[in-house]
Amino acid sequence: MTERPPLVASRAAVPSPSRPNLGTPERAVSLLAGTLLIANGLRQRGLRGWPQVLLGACAAWRAYSGVCRVKQALTHSPFERAFEQNRGWDSSKVISRSITVGKPREEVFAFCRNPANLGALVPWVDTIEQTGERTYRWVAHGPRDKTLHCDLEQSEPKEGRKLHWLAAPGTRFKHDIQMHFSDAPTGRGTQIKIIVACQPSFGAAGYALAAAISKFSDKALLYLLRSIKQQLETGEVMTNRIRPHGEKDLLFIHPPSAATPASTDPSSTPLNGGIA
Repeated sequence: MTERPPLVASRAAVPSPSRPNLGTPERAVSLLAGTLLIANGLRQRGLRGWPQVLLGACAAWRAYSGVCRVKQALTHSPFERAFEQNRGWDSSKVISRSITVGKPREEVFAFCRNPANLGALVPWVDTIEQTGERTYRWVAHGPRDKTLHCDLEQSEPKEGRKLHWLAAPGTRFKHDIQMHFSDAPTGRGTQIKIIVACQPSFGAAGYALAAAISKFSDKALLYLLRSIKQQLETGEVMTNRIRPHGEKDLLFIHPPSAATPASTDPSSTPLNGGIA
């Protein structure tokens, strides 16, 4: 028996009447529940009856079409199922984006390998602190001036083709972030592909919450890739956003053991940090 190759990417099928995502038993239960709700609603009428008629009609349509959007939202994609099997996770929410940068792979890889370069391109990241040889604490500002932080451990880079970050041990929420670099066809530069995965808690409810948050994360990931492309190709990131009052620049802090004693000259630049 030929071993099935690992799944690299997939596109989830969109349910439709011609491609239902409900089985025969589920459709039968929906039809029965819808019929009972409609009958009971017509019998009661008034404010108590008509909502039941409406719910019954929705259940009957669910049975007829065989399509359930709630089930679709809670169904893991083939790539997520493969990822869970590979990592041994109970659940995962995975998003992926890619872009082509018109620069050599070695130059793109060297730029992305430095966390200070990436952090400077994310507006809501304030500080990246190097807490160990390969461990970094990312500090960001959230809603209502709430401070959020995430500790990530960077694995050994693989031959200029892959960067890999994992949530540090003891972190409440597990994250797995991969950045793949490959030569674009016909010498057009470098293709970057980022895969971001998290392990949600609380079963189906946690997965639904992670899926809702991923809509924002997907846009943020696309913004980061476009910023990397602009920074490497033009030397700057163009934006039409007016800089808010009090917005801070990114500060990259090295571990104390790697810091060099600062000069007594007040005009000199601090050696244990800097603006990226």
